[in-house]
Amino acid sequence: MLKNYFKIAVRHFFRHKTYSAINMLGLSIAITCCLLIGLFVRHEWSYDDFHAKADRIYRPWINEVYKNEPFINTTTPYPLGPALVANYPEVEKATRLVKLDGKVQRGSEIFTEQIHLVEPDFFQMFDFPLVQKESPEPLREINSVVLTQATAHKYFGETNPIGKILKIQLDSTLEAFTVTAVAQNVPTNSSIQFNFLLPFGRIKQLRSEKALNHWQRVEAETYVLLRSGTQAKQLEAKFPQMVKVAFGEKYQPGAYDVHLQPIRDIHLNNTLPEGLEPISNPAYSYILATIAFFILLIACINFMTLSIGRSVSRAREVGVRKVMGAIRGQLIQQFWGEALFLTVLAVVTGFLLAVLLLPVFNQLADKNLKFVLDTGTMGLLLVLIMVVGLVAGSYPALVLSNFKPVEVLKGKLTIKGDQSWFRRSLVVVQFGLSVFLMVGTLVMNRQMHYLQSKPLGYYTNRLVVIPTTQSGEAGQAQITRFREALSKHPAVAAVAASAFPFGNGPWAEVGYNDNQKVYREFAQNNVDAHFIPTYNIQLKAGRNFSASNTADKFQSVIVNEALVKEYGWKDPLNARLPGDFPAHRIIGVVEDFNFESLHTPVKPLVLVMQPDSLYQGIENLMISSSSQSDISVRLHPGNLAEQVTLLEQTWKTIAPNEPFSYTFLDQNLENQYRQEQRLGQMINIASGLSIFISCLGLFGLATLAVARRTKEIGVRKVMGASVPDIVTLLSKDFVMLVIIANVLAWPVAWYSLHQWLQDFAYQVPVSWWVFGVAGLATVIISLITISFHAIRAALANPVQALRSE
Repeated sequence: MLKNYFKIAVRHFFRHKTYSAINMLGLSIAITCCLLIGLFVRHEWSYDDFHAKADRIYRPWINEVYKNEPFINTTTPYPLGPALVANYPEVEKATRLVKLDGKVQRGSEIFTEQIHLVEPDFFQMFDFPLVQKESPEPLREINSVVLTQATAHKYFGETNPIGKILKIQLDSTLEAFTVTAVAQNVPTNSSIQFNFLLPFGRIKQLRSEKALNHWQRVEAETYVLLRSGTQAKQLEAKFPQMVKVAFGEKYQPGAYDVHLQPIRDIHLNNTLPEGLEPISNPAYSYILATIAFFILLIACINFMTLSIGRSVSRAREVGVRKVMGAIRGQLIQQFWGEALFLTVLAVVTGFLLAVLLLPVFNQLADKNLKFVLDTGTMGLLLVLIMVVGLVAGSYPALVLSNFKPVEVLKGKLTIKGDQSWFRRSLVVVQFGLSVFLMVGTLVMNRQMHYLQSKPLGYYTNRLVVIPTTQSGEAGQAQITRFREALSKHPAVAAVAASAFPFGNGPWAEVGYNDNQKVYREFAQNNVDAHFIPTYNIQLKAGRNFSASNTADKFQSVIVNEALVKEYGWKDPLNARLPGDFPAHRIIGVVEDFNFESLHTPVKPLVLVMQPDSLYQGIENLMISSSSQSDISVRLHPGNLAEQVTLLEQTWKTIAPNEPFSYTFLDQNLENQYRQEQRLGQMINIASGLSIFISCLGLFGLATLAVARRTKEIGVRKVMGASVPDIVTLLSKDFVMLVIIANVLAWPVAWYSLHQWLQDFAYQVPVSWWVFGVAGLATVIISLITISFHAIRAALANPVQALRSE
């Protein structure tokens, strides 16, 4: 019996090549999308699963509350980790991580690298296997370094790196470090990423004793390993006693709470700020998974509508089989068997397409995903076959098998699919989903264009950002030499220095209690006298810093309009920030400019030449990047490649042994929205595919309409109906369904996009014309699809139509 069903399915597939090809194409495309998006979503949700002790590893985070306003940090104070181990036996181990920029020398070359300082228990807590090592504890010695495989190959090639020397600069001098181990390359689905690991003891040469013992300076990520059976919530309830001891008389219940976050929760929890590594918005995984489901649903609907279109041709087959003794159950098995056969072919084709398109998808998604035929992948393929086969084959299996043989063989069969609410609902659902995706595409593209074109309040074009290789006085001298050397070249318009550049993360965040015990926060950057004119930032009042004025260097600050508004000043010039700061005065006010991404509004800002006058009076300080300054060079219009070569040559004259690297400011700013851009591109593609598959469904329905109304068309032509009349007759019902789909999809699309736009402080409106464009586009596309059959029917010989039965 099964063999016979299989033969019939194969014969039917090849006998009706056009319809089979259309079904195969729609299902294969949908399955390809599902597999690629499923691979992406699976990767996103698998972060940190590879750690054997993942269920016991937690990351502490801090919630400070002042006047009911929470201030949350996932980077923590240095003393937290040791305090947790010392005070709570439930904490088996703790390790701290600090990420900073360092210089690594290979022969005569020096590279800028990200360095992680970690504690000896790092490899006992986390599963980062060591493929080579000289001792069980490779980070015990202060001059040891652990590399990843890729990093070891970069610096030593195929040579065994164990015992080799690397010169690494953390502050102002290069020091010799011995390679004591090589770790496997870090999995991409890890919340901890590293290339170089150095002993945490090195932090003592980079931070003062006061900073290392300050409970409100947050800079390190802390991870703890809880003992088996420990409940994180019960342990959290004990933390206030530790905080009370640490703060002494300053302690206030509920003002400084320590919480624990499971390591598996880090990557997709955007309710907490990111720590040392970027996190992801879980909404994007949900959105992409929903899109994949939509496309698959559209393809299944397309299969059913094509089955409806072919009901007439298969009705006689059903009648003959029933007369010959076939029962309905056997027909259901046959039709579902055909659907499963086609689905298997589509899944195989879709899988091959997914493998071929994976490199393109990886580039689009900014991932390095791979298909592995493990249990999960095979299970997904099997589920796709069963679900798609059963759903797509449900109409022919349940409806066609119910035809009455007497009516079929007498030619009195009435096919309900053409006029029923079910068939119309299928079309509405198909195009409703397509309209939803199309509106989303238009709005997301507009938002991305707005983010990239909105005036930020400073100059962004032809600005090159060059990181320096020295800190402190040595770094300032390096900047001065570079500026003086470039001043001789007409291609250079201006040169400035700042501790924190635009587009590479947040600037320093400062918090303190003012004279009235009101908690204040502001962003801060260390700049030179050339910063404001180089970036063409507009002064609202007062003046800029002066390089020749010693008082400006140590006592003067410049603030933005947001800070003036925050403090309620009418005349801020010569005023002071209210708090326990050394003597300083405000010499200027700049217009608000977006120094962070457009996800957030402009915050209060303080610019200083030296931060000493501020840091002595603050309570909280969060810095996410190194203390080494960046040089900003604004170039005149000209050959950009030649100008960059000029910068590199000039750099080599003032720092011959230091690496030269650069980025363009506009590219840095654009990178802030990469996640949204990737999502928008995926939705663009999904929207096009959904429209294409939906039109395949319309193709089948148009076939049905022409088949059922052949005689009517012939009579109308004999009575004088023109070709446009016939086309209108056959098209109007479908166009009306597409219009209904638009009307139903619009409010859902508006609400969904309104929610998505809430992530941006600056956003485009969801304009009415967006829905009009989407509606008009779907109507035109559907008309083009239907007109193929409608025009052919209108041009056919009416004599042949009147002869048809």
